[in-house]
Amino acid sequence: MWAAIVAELGELDGYEEDQDPPVTPAGPPSATTTEPSPGLSFPVAPWVADRRVVRPAQEPTRDPELSGRDWDGTSQIDDAEGVVDADEHFVPPDPGPVLGGDPLLTMAWFAAAGVPIFLLVVLVAWRDVPPALVQAAAAVFVIGVAVLLWRMPHRRDPSDDDTGAVV
Repeated sequence: MWAAIVAELGELDGYEEDQDPPVTPAGPPSATTTEPSPGLSFPVAPWVADRRVVRPAQEPTRDPELSGRDWDGTSQIDDAEGVVDADEHFVPPDPGPVLGGDPLLTMAWFAAAGVPIFLLVVLVAWRDVPPALVQAAAAVFVIGVAVLLWRMPHRRDPSDDDTGAVV
């Protein structure tokens, strides 16, 4: 297949890079002319039956009778969005404290999350760790998880009529 394509290309001895190949206008393949057209030309392989000419696009007209839309809707859309934003201005509530709300709860979270990380680092870096330190860390972890479970709400507040997320 490749040999057939290369054989059809022919010799390129007389070809110059600055030379434009002849261009045929768009139309049926039987009506070929060698006149250069006002459009842009590009080389076409000899086995291509449909040789098309690329022409530049027409300049857009600004005559309201010739073009269907001559108005710029962007400023109107921006004005409408500004009115809606002014009417529906949302101010989020101030966020609560991250770690300063309840000291017991903060210590429980540090115990439940920090002790496993501490034990991982100790087991990797300090091979002959005293067993009392590992046992104390395990006890702190268990106490931290127990405090977190104890501080969880046991039942729903009867005055709470919240059904979930609000979109």
